[in-house]
Amino acid sequence: MGHFIHLGALDWAILISYVAVLSGIGFWAARRAKKNTDDYFLAGRSIPSFVTWASFVATCLSAVTFIGAPAEGYSSDFRYLLSNPGDIAATFFIAYAFLPHFQRLRVTSIYEAIGRRFGSSVRTLSSAYFLITRLLASTVRVVAVAKVLEVVSGGELSYQSSVLIIVGLILAYATLGGGRAVAWTDTIQFFLLIGGALAALFYLVTHIPGGVSTIVSLGRHAVRSDGTVYNKFNFLDLLSPPNLGILGLMVIWGFFNSSAAYGTDQDMVQRLLSCRDEKGARLSLMFWGILNVPIVFLFLSIGASLYAYAHFHPAFIAGMKDSDHVFPRFILMVVPSGLRGLLLAAVFSAAMGSADSAMASLATSFVVDFYRPFINPESSEEQSLKASKISFLGFGIFFIIFAMVLRRLDNLLWMAFRITALTYGPLLGIFLVAILTGWEIKGRKLNILALSTTFFTAVMAVAAWILTLHGAEGFWKNLHQTYWPLYVVFGALFVVVGAYWMREKNT
Repeated sequence: MGHFIHLGALDWAILISYVAVLSGIGFWAARRAKKNTDDYFLAGRSIPSFVTWASFVATCLSAVTFIGAPAEGYSSDFRYLLSNPGDIAATFFIAYAFLPHFQRLRVTSIYEAIGRRFGSSVRTLSSAYFLITRLLASTVRVVAVAKVLEVVSGGELSYQSSVLIIVGLILAYATLGGGRAVAWTDTIQFFLLIGGALAALFYLVTHIPGGVSTIVSLGRHAVRSDGTVYNKFNFLDLLSPPNLGILGLMVIWGFFNSSAAYGTDQDMVQRLLSCRDEKGARLSLMFWGILNVPIVFLFLSIGASLYAYAHFHPAFIAGMKDSDHVFPRFILMVVPSGLRGLLLAAVFSAAMGSADSAMASLATSFVVDFYRPFINPESSEEQSLKASKISFLGFGIFFIIFAMVLRRLDNLLWMAFRITALTYGPLLGIFLVAILTGWEIKGRKLNILALSTTFFTAVMAVAAWILTLHGAEGFWKNLHQTYWPLYVVFGALFVVVGAYWMREKNT
């Protein structure tokens, strides 16, 4: 991998200051009164609107975006950007259809709303869907930054040690301060993420001969490892009539996937429920939908710029086998001291801004949906608070275990979405029926619908993966490589249509 430039004094000063600020916020938040679990998880619904917005953006962004999106722009193209029209529509849909419902019920866990509508069994299944999905998807984010640390140290810091450091730092402030600490640290991490990305892109543009014009020219005639030539900016080709089908697929997938993420995932919604202004929470969600387009474009542009930079400076990618390493390598081997420390702090922010909120939401769901109803129904607030902190630590251990198991992953950006594709669909279907319809349906029937669609899509996904590995072409290869996003759409519609036919006919 070559010799890596050691971090300078300014780099270390930036990183140490970053860790010190996070720890300080954790201790500050811990000193604030936490009378009950609502205050611990949602900060007593007292977070200012601006902090809510910044925290929500930091939760949506992650190391998968910070590392995976530049890798996508470097090794592939900008097609991912075309899912954004659906994403924008989803933010407005959830802001007006789902979020007011949760705010009106004043729930701590959004699965409480499902329980009030269809009973405890559907609530338990919905929360279980979330717990499994979030554990796996958020582990991908931990894996992303652990890979970065491994590259940073030139292999001297093992992958296992990297995982322990990441999770340990998160637990240091999040367990102490709960939702209040998560919201305020996420605000700092948001500015580091965007500031670091802008600084990296500016450095690249100013250090590539010809600047933007050269980046565009090389991107239009990019060469894959197998020698084929392609256009990184071919997403505009999707607007031509022959490709409108693929564009429609991406927009539909973007709407369904984002609706599930923003409306049925406790990790996302919990940030919004913490806001002291209900209108501000809805505006935060919609503003993210609009801002998501330039943010994704920013990170993909970094990847395209890295491709152009490597054209003139091939030494920094010599021996690189994983495109996820291209941005970390650039940070450690190319950028000057000071900017290197800022970008490394941004990388850590990308992981912590999403992983800390994931731990908080997992703990919330476990305590509210499982501990109180089943483990200790007579628990006092003091016992629930203690269980909340223990569950924080417990999920941190789960993160470590899963990160070790899932170490070897392919492209991180798409792997995260593949994990959620199998469960987001039926979960969204349940919420659509619960919030938008007045249908009466027995909980066990709804559970059967959700579980059957998950089983079916899981079997299809595994079959497509195995058959593609063994050289299958046609349907199975296309399903594995291109059409897997339809699992989310199918799951949601199957549950809704099934619930309609199974509803009590006197309604």
